[in-house]
Amino acid sequence: MRAGAAGVILCLSLAVVWAQIPIRIITLEEAEKLALLNDSKLLSAEQDERIAEERVKQAKYLFLPELGMRGAATSYSSQYPFATSAESGSLLLFPRGSAYGNSDALFAGMGYLHMSLYEGGRTLNTLKLAEAALKQAKTRLESSRRDIVLAVRRGFYRLLALEEKARAAREALKEAETIDKRAAMGPADEIDAEGTIERLREKTEDAAHQERLERLSFLKVLNLELDTPFELKGRLQENPAPPEISKALLWALESRPELQAESYKAQMDVISVNLAQARRSPTVFLDGDYGVVNQSNQIQAITQTNWDATLGVKIPIAYDYLSQLSQKRAEQRQGELKRSELEDQVRLEVRNTHESFSYWQKEVPRIRARYEKIAAALRALAPKLGALRRLKAVESLLDLKFSLLDALAAATTARAELARAVGREIQ
Repeated sequence: MRAGAAGVILCLSLAVVWAQIPIRIITLEEAEKLALLNDSKLLSAEQDERIAEERVKQAKYLFLPELGMRGAATSYSSQYPFATSAESGSLLLFPRGSAYGNSDALFAGMGYLHMSLYEGGRTLNTLKLAEAALKQAKTRLESSRRDIVLAVRRGFYRLLALEEKARAAREALKEAETIDKRAAMGPADEIDAEGTIERLREKTEDAAHQERLERLSFLKVLNLELDTPFELKGRLQENPAPPEISKALLWALESRPELQAESYKAQMDVISVNLAQARRSPTVFLDGDYGVVNQSNQIQAITQTNWDATLGVKIPIAYDYLSQLSQKRAEQRQGELKRSELEDQVRLEVRNTHESFSYWQKEVPRIRARYEKIAAALRALAPKLGALRRLKAVESLLDLKFSLLDALAAATTARAELARAVGREIQ
């Protein structure tokens, strides 16, 4: 008994806590903001954009000279003059006691400069390649945003329709049960009436089940906790007149971020070919060094200073030049084929979504008019109908209401899909 009482108290406590959790009111605009704020794919695309920005900065640094400093302290013992390693500056050392050496220690410091004056456009093309990659990353980020917005709108409109269907089913079932309780029918009619009420009960349970599943899916799209209580604030609207198909195709070719990304990819392919061709170009460079050397017992005394400046030319001989150039040109051709295929896919997507938009724009008013006409007729005839006829009329009217709600959800979804296909909102 104590365990049972404790269980009851725990359940009551949980019910009180749950009742105190505020119900979140979510509009379509807020849903889009939540999804854009928390989506992992979008956050990853934002990091791709930041990476591309840093690569542009790195490419700009290639135009600056390479500067550096180096210091070394060397202790040695030798019988003959020798040179240190390249890492230590290749300094010439003499034995202690010779005419040039009075110590067995060496202290040296050096500053150096290296700058490419001409590289056949490789540095400039590297910068252009990084800038094109940045633009491509921005368009991919925008494409991810639009995909998320479309997913939110699909879920929002579908959940609105399911909530309306569940509400309408509960009301129809309640009305049917009221009619059944008040009516006096024969045995055959009672069996038929019970079957009608059972079908209404099944439709009510199924509508509630579908609503619960869609609420979970919608919370997943918003990246919220799956037990978050919320209510939607919005309504299903009929579509305005669709734009002309020629205008929709033109909008898509101008505004679709995927096509823009492929355009930047084409620029990158051209730059890659130019970089491959620049491999056989000579490089003109400027090198400079300034160093101080102390080979005495007193570290403060500078016994020697050295400097040099070199203007040089490097002429590369690349065995794989033609092979790499052929590879880049093949990749460029491959990109052109992919862009052509993507344009065909976009045109097909625009035509499909435009057809759905136009279809539901005409179909929804027809379904609504039929529903309102039959509903008005049933309300007028209800007092004259028998109980069984009224029950069947309630079921038929519920089916028509379901059809209207499905049509409204499909119409609003078709509008969102067309907006995604053309790359702009349908006003």
